[in-house]
Amino acid sequence: MTALQDYVRHRELTFPTLKTLAFFISIRGTRLSSSGLYYGFEQACALAGVNAHATKPLRPHDLRHRFAVTRLAEWHRQKFDVQSMLPLLSTYLGHARYSDTAYYITATPELLGLAAANAFGNGGAA
Repeated sequence: MTALQDYVRHRELTFPTLKTLAFFISIRGTRLSSSGLYYGFEQACALAGVNAHATKPLRPHDLRHRFAVTRLAEWHRQKFDVQSMLPLLSTYLGHARYSDTAYYITATPELLGLAAANAFGNGGAA
């Protein structure tokens, strides 16, 4: 969070009037191109040593998948009506349609266990 807050402060000093609603921007103050995003992400992973020994390098969309599944699991643990929360998840991910969000939802063992436990009233015990 500290690194992201520092980035926002630097971005706002450099570009007081943004040309885009995108969070990460190019050196021109515009939305990053796809290649710019992947290049920057690759550089950040290299600095953090994230992909040093990985057989499959981490990609930006891997983080989106993980976020979606983690958020759903947390809502299940909190006993929320997860179905009614799906539009919020779409908003979190910046999607106008849930069908775009559904792509990021992976049926992990944890998520399936929580969903089943809540569906059958086991109070979270998988």
